[in-house]
Amino acid sequence: MSTFPSCYGLLDVVPPTCPGCRAHAPFWRWVRIDGLRVLTHDGDLICTKDRTFGYTPVPAPLAVVEPLGVAA
Repeated sequence: MSTFPSCYGLLDVVPPTCPGCRAHAPFWRWVRIDGLRVLTHDGDLICTKDRTFGYTPVPAPLAVVEPLGVAA
């Protein structure tokens, strides 16, 4: 039995999730763009947790900025 993408929402099954961010994305796929392998949702929306564009699972520490003194 084949299903069309428009009929997928009518099925009583658990929809697939994106392997990167675990969001509901039934049509996620890997796409080659200029030699890079990019994880996309629906083929045109780049996953927010795709490591190709700099996502790191560990948050970077915030830079400390010291206030400048005003000369009197």
